[in-house]
Amino acid sequence: MTMVRGVRILAAPCCGAQYALPNYMSMNFSAFEFWTDGWRDGSLMPNDEGLRRCQCGQFVLLKNLVEVGVADDSPLPSLGHVSAEQLPECIASAASEEVQLAARIMVWHHLNHSYRELYRQHRDAEEAATKAKWHAAHPDSRSWWDKLLKRKPPSYIRPANSPFTYPQFEPTPAQQKNMERLSIILASRDDESLHWHAISLAELYREQGRFEEAQRAMDAVEKREDDLTVRLISRLIKERDAAPMRYRM
Repeated sequence: MTMVRGVRILAAPCCGAQYALPNYMSMNFSAFEFWTDGWRDGSLMPNDEGLRRCQCGQFVLLKNLVEVGVADDSPLPSLGHVSAEQLPECIASAASEEVQLAARIMVWHHLNHSYRELYRQHRDAEEAATKAKWHAAHPDSRSWWDKLLKRKPPSYIRPANSPFTYPQFEPTPAQQKNMERLSIILASRDDESLHWHAISLAELYREQGRFEEAQRAMDAVEKREDDLTVRLISRLIKERDAAPMRYRM
């Protein structure tokens, strides 16, 4: 459950401009769709890596803003989100590698959106065909008496052996270039930061078809039996499958 209590007053490290942001007491991490590249669809959590643009024009990260105080309300402006169209400028003018990292992760997600749409269309069509085939094999044969007694018709249950296919993933030159650069940045991070981004690095290598490097990056990830993301990416690496994958928690 997401709970907000008042606002936090924060100052930009670049020019000292002050902003008011929601003071989150708790955050709902659920989403309608999760993807192996880290994108969440239908989530209250933003996908923007905390990247914002200050009124002075500098791109900044929320985590680097300076805490000034808290208040019930404030007339101060909020920091606007960075659009996809602004990301090339952000990368070119990034004041730090951290800012460039955040922007390139956003580019990675943005450029994968066209595949996400193909994936959804393919899966929806295949699932519709599977359901139609099941209904043809299990017609509603209730008599008028059964219907009068409100006996239920056959209820669809997805067969265990149903097909599960998806489009081939073929990254464009722009996607490939960004993923290569992003991989270099993540692989060069210090141990603590690399540990934090190990899953993303493994996924980047996987989407580039660099499966041996993906496995080495995944070996550095702390494993938990209940971590669906790690299990899924590990399986896809072993299957030498490069496609971004949708899943639900």
